[in-house]
Amino acid sequence: MRNLPYATEKETSYENFIAKCPLCGYRNIFNRVTDLEDCSPIDFRTVSCFNDTCKQPFNINGDSASSAYRTLLLDCYQLLKLKQYMNCILTVTQAYEVFFSLFLRVELLYKPFAQIEDLTTEDFNTLSGKLEKKVKSYAFHAMRNLFIQQLIDSKKPRNLKEIKDAIGKLEGKLSKPNTSSIEAIKDKQLAVKVKALLAVSVGNLRNRVVHKQAYRPSKEEAENAIKEARSLLFPLSTQLNLYDDINWYMR
Repeated sequence: MRNLPYATEKETSYENFIAKCPLCGYRNIFNRVTDLEDCSPIDFRTVSCFNDTCKQPFNINGDSASSAYRTLLLDCYQLLKLKQYMNCILTVTQAYEVFFSLFLRVELLYKPFAQIEDLTTEDFNTLSGKLEKKVKSYAFHAMRNLFIQQLIDSKKPRNLKEIKDAIGKLEGKLSKPNTSSIEAIKDKQLAVKVKALLAVSVGNLRNRVVHKQAYRPSKEEAENAIKEARSLLFPLSTQLNLYDDINWYMR
């Protein structure tokens, strides 16, 4: 299979891997769940062309290994080209929510399990399920408030009980943090970004889009939402050392 031709023209997105068949030129859209049955980054894969007059196998590679929130944000540029500004706002807001979820997973699972020796895989799986269930119904504003409150508290779980307690205390009805509490964050550069995050309005814009109003945003609103999200989430990810892979923290 290694001797098969590779697709040199390809596009990747959160949902799909798109590749032009090197034999017939057909543009194949491989859905990661339905067609590939694998959502991990594709380093090497043999696929078959969907064109009924071809159906020949070929190889694909060169997938993006970016975190989900980053991939979702980058997908928005294609939505801009298609003038799908409503979907763009929905996807930007989802990217924020996925980012906040990643932060909670890193702080309450990945880092503690990398540092506390007596924790087991069974403990990890159990607590991972509890965390997922806890935040499952929380949307943008609830997740943002949890994210900010975790930064304000800056308490790191030191044992299994403290991890359980921290997950149990996550409350979706948490009130919006005030500016004075954010200013108490020791890292002043981080505090500036968090205050800017508090002012982000895309969550409200998303609500206008999805509810009965069915608001249709403009190109400018969509572009500004993407630009703002990138200016906040990308540097925050670096500053907070966020990686969607527990093995990175096990080093």
